[in-house]
Amino acid sequence: MSHVRPLTLEEAPEGSRSLLEAIKEKFGKSLNLFSTLAHQPDVLGGVTQINDGLQNDLPDKYRELAYYNASQINDCEYCSHYHRKGAKKAGCSDAQLDSMNASDDKLFDDKERAVLQYSEQLTKTSRVDVAVVSQLKTFLDDRQLVTLAATVGLANLTNRINNGLDIELP
Repeated sequence: MSHVRPLTLEEAPEGSRSLLEAIKEKFGKSLNLFSTLAHQPDVLGGVTQINDGLQNDLPDKYRELAYYNASQINDCEYCSHYHRKGAKKAGCSDAQLDSMNASDDKLFDDKERAVLQYSEQLTKTSRVDVAVVSQLKTFLDDRQLVTLAATVGLANLTNRINNGLDIELP
C-alpha cells in the first residue's frame, strides 16, 4: 500500500489541478505518480516541466531506452511498466527490453549501446566514462546530450519517488 494516497482532481490543491487536468488529457487518465506529487504543487510542476522538456530533442528510442534502463537498474516497477510501453512504441523490441545488455551487439547497434552505457553508468555511479561520452558525441549534439543526461536524471528521481513512497500501479 502506498505511503501517500494519490489525490483526486477534486482533492488536489489549486496549484495542482490544472497540471492534473493536462496529464489526464495527455495520458487519458491521471497516473498515480502525478496524483501523489499533487500534494506538493511546485514539485508536480517541476517534474512535469522537465518531463515535457525531454520530448523535444532526443530521438524517442534513445530517450525511452535510457529511461527504461535506469528504471530496470533501480528496480522501479512503476516506471519500468510505463517506459517499457513507451520504448516499444518508439521501436524497441521485446528481446531488447528483456536484455538491456549494452554489450549485446546482436540486439543493439553502436548508438543504442552507447545510450545504454551512459544510462547505466550515470545511474550506478553518477559519473560517465569519457569514452562513452565521446561515442555519444558522434551522433548527438550538445543539446541532445543535455536532454539525455536530464532523461537519466529524471528517471532516477521518479524511480526514487515511486520506490520511496511505494506508489502503486493503477
